[in-house]
Parts: sequence; C-alpha cells; structure tokens
Amino acid sequence: MECYAPAMELAAHITRVLTPHLGEHTADSVARHLCAKHDVGEGPLSPEKAQKLQDVIRRGLVAFVGAEKAEQLAQACMDGL
Repeated sequence: MECYAPAMELAAHITRVLTPHLGEHTADSVARHLCAKHDVGEGPLSPEKAQKLQDVIRRGLVAFVGAEKAEQLAQACMDGL
C-alpha cells in the first residue's frame, strides 16, 4: 500500500503536530529537514519510507518529551497519510 503525501503537505502536518512541544520555528525546521533528508516529494510515499520517517521522528523526540509521548507524536505525524 502506498501513501500519497506531497512534501509540503507532510511537512506542514508534522509542523502542526510538533509545534506545541517544540515551538513553531523548531517544529517547522525539523519537518522540512526530515522530509528533504528522507526524499519525501510529490507522489507516493512507500510504507517502508513512512515507517522509517516515523521512527526517526520518534527517536528525535525522546529527549524532549520522553519515550511514550515521542511514540504518540511520531504516530500522529504520520496519521492521515
């Protein structure tokens, strides 16, 4: 199953999810950087790439919000794909 998530839409969604926890500027920077780094562009986002991106987000958040909340936020970042 492929998911469609244009990079700008996914980055904006990730920013919205993370802003309350990281602040808008940091959340936006993180979202744009990760989408670029993981080559998220127009067209389909494979389940493997989506899972890898979610895992990277989760690991990055642990120091800020703890492991349990990091898991929830990482999942929320990918919800709706």
